[in-house]
Amino acid sequence: MKKENITIYDIAKEANVSPATVSRVLTGNAKVRPQTMRKIVDVIEKYNFRPNSLARSLLHKQSKTIGFILPDINHPFFSTLVQKCEAHALELGYTTFLCNTMNNSANESKYLQSLVEKQVDGIIYLGGRINDTATDQEYAEEMKKVLERIPVVFVNGQMEGVDAHAVRTDEESGIEKLVELLVNLKHKKIGFLGGMEGISSTDVKKNTFMKAMKTIGLSVNKDWVFGTGFSIESGEEVAAQLLYLKERPTAVICANDLVAIGVIKVLTKFGLRVPEDVSIAGFDDIYLAQHFPPGITTVSQNYDQLGQTAINVLVDLINDKEPEKETVVPTSLVLRDSCKLCSE
Repeated sequence: MKKENITIYDIAKEANVSPATVSRVLTGNAKVRPQTMRKIVDVIEKYNFRPNSLARSLLHKQSKTIGFILPDINHPFFSTLVQKCEAHALELGYTTFLCNTMNNSANESKYLQSLVEKQVDGIIYLGGRINDTATDQEYAEEMKKVLERIPVVFVNGQMEGVDAHAVRTDEESGIEKLVELLVNLKHKKIGFLGGMEGISSTDVKKNTFMKAMKTIGLSVNKDWVFGTGFSIESGEEVAAQLLYLKERPTAVICANDLVAIGVIKVLTKFGLRVPEDVSIAGFDDIYLAQHFPPGITTVSQNYDQLGQTAINVLVDLINDKEPEKETVVPTSLVLRDSCKLCSE
């Protein structure tokens, strides 16, 4: 038989079963004896009637696919992390579906349902509703139903009342390192810019910043702690507000590197030098942080380790192993040229 002309009837004839039995194996709609299934799958693979991965999945009840749900593929944090995750997944024999929700909760729900229907083996969940500090109970119930079907791993997020496995970076330690660095550079007037209230990553960083300053014995001027988002544009906006203050900080920690870039752009446009007049620190260590003048001091999310860990936890769950409920990946300080010794 020519491979391109193979039909379900040919499969049935060679396997010595009925076409209906072959159909049941292909659709998984009814139980078939293991010996019979093995014969049918052997013939399917022999003639490549369907992709070999599909034929094998009929035996092992795995599709060897993983779904990613993320809010914005244009954001360098998510695109970099997904790239690291996908590379490791491929090494382990998994292909991926990428679901970009465009920061829309309705799209998150659609993609969750779609991935379940596609019978992916598991889902890596990045951002979106798992970053809400206050969990919407309707979303929580929806997630619980998904978890009854397939494993889900949250990355840098959580949902109250949802017993999902989580992998997160040690953002608290990263902020503490930045505060310690600036204090060692003799800064006492330090601000925190960017982010958004009600988003867990912002709340964690801001609260850690306030606590670290208090521990060191430095007061925090509330006029120096505010934010409107996570983009370069939001960084420009907060920097413009900073310019109107009678008293300005000598150093600021930004919620992420994009905000830091926006802050540097506006401050330099209006004649302030970074780091001579103001020291700026970011967070994430995206590609641009290294190359945007003067080179941004930041905190690395250790994308390789974070991505590999997330995939490893998910694959363990797929294979009925029981990894730790929460895995914390360390962050590391990256020193560049946007911070210097305070002259005041």
